[in-house]
Amino acid sequence: MPRRHADSNGQDLAYVSQSVIKWAIERSGLERELIAQKLGIHTQALQGWERENGPHPPFSKAQELAKILRIPFGYLYLKKPPSGSLPLPDFRGFNRSYKPTNDLLDLLNDILFKQDWYRDYAKESKLPTLKFVRSFELSDSIFDVAANIRLTLGITQRLRQSVSSWTEYLSTLARQTEDSGILVMRSGVVANLSKRKLRIDELQGFAIADPIAPVVFVNSVDFTASQTFTIAHELAHIWIGQTALANADELGDSHGEVEAFCNRVAAEVLVPSEEFLNAWKYDSVPAGPKRIQHMARQFWVSTLVVVRRAHELGRITDDQFEQFKEAERAKRRKLPSSGGDYYRNLVARMGARLTTAVLGEVNNGNLPLRDGAQLLGMKVPTLVKFAETWK
Repeated sequence: MPRRHADSNGQDLAYVSQSVIKWAIERSGLERELIAQKLGIHTQALQGWERENGPHPPFSKAQELAKILRIPFGYLYLKKPPSGSLPLPDFRGFNRSYKPTNDLLDLLNDILFKQDWYRDYAKESKLPTLKFVRSFELSDSIFDVAANIRLTLGITQRLRQSVSSWTEYLSTLARQTEDSGILVMRSGVVANLSKRKLRIDELQGFAIADPIAPVVFVNSVDFTASQTFTIAHELAHIWIGQTALANADELGDSHGEVEAFCNRVAAEVLVPSEEFLNAWKYDSVPAGPKRIQHMARQFWVSTLVVVRRAHELGRITDDQFEQFKEAERAKRRKLPSSGGDYYRNLVARMGARLTTAVLGEVNNGNLPLRDGAQLLGMKVPTLVKFAETWK
């Protein structure tokens, strides 16, 4: 947990890592004179913050420094600089020439910092170990895995009928997932106070299969219906205990055994075979593109998933599958979103479970306001106002 202390002059200091400050400055490529100028301090003072056993920066200046160096503030509390390599296994299937962007590395380490805090919180709060993490293996039936996920999260036909839009279903699915004990974070930027957007071609989501503090992260830049599929895909990773960066594929194209398995599980979670066949059989809409769209609305998935399921379950031919697939890809558009309430969006980014834990610790006096704000990616005044409205 971040440490702060007042010096002899009563100034609030941030006990951050000098080695990380030095690493971040060198990584930024900015001249120290320019950084000091932006901070309104002397260059010698900045150099002192980098020196082992040197003075620590004021808390407000440490926050400014993180923004200038374009890193999550939590980085400054790491014991050592983060590695330039990916901190999670990578199952995305990229070729060997791929190198992760700094934005992706910053995001991953920021989420890991938050997950580490929540893990300590869960242990101190004596929260139970989640038995569904690693409860299945690749050799198990996808139908059994999918059925267990649906049962654990309460994903039913009745649930689908209780919502009226793809956006509402996505939020409902995220809430049901969090209720099971999983941290769900949906964001399209590197950090809450950052304007650096995540690239959808680089990251759709990832899962951390920790039995105490599991995480599902979803890139909210993606299509709304695709985010729903990503959640289901990452849940499959949690259930088989495979922590990984993973780009879910709604059409089921595989990038290895694990990804193929998780894609199949995700499709069965969201569109159970038996329910789909019954819905297809009794659908009053004539077979064709309109039925595809109608079925997508029934299950709140993308038309690509419906086309895939219809093909897998023998309701359209290979030729029809190719025709539908190309047609749906060509006209695909992001489903409309209302944008939502500002504070609701903040919760979506960090998840209700982490938000509740942080606010509880702040209200109980166990966590300073500034530390709570940092964990939730807010400014202190925003956190104070937000805490008043949070239930």
